[in-house]
Amino acid sequence: MAELALTVKEAAEALGISESSVYWMIYQGELPHNRIRARGCKGRGKILISRRALEKWLEGGGKGN
Repeated sequence: MAELALTVKEAAEALGISESSVYWMIYQGELPHNRIRARGCKGRGKILISRRALEKWLEGGGKGN
């Protein structure tokens, strides 16, 4: 079964770019994502990128949604 969501590291590998670039695209609002809150992570939680949203984003030419 394919994963429904990717971590920043997995998304970077799938796109062939650095993790820093993915974080920057998220910060700029260019890449759709969800932030999952987690205890014990200093309030940062985890960023997940939906595989479907990533594919849709790529089909749109990489423009922000």
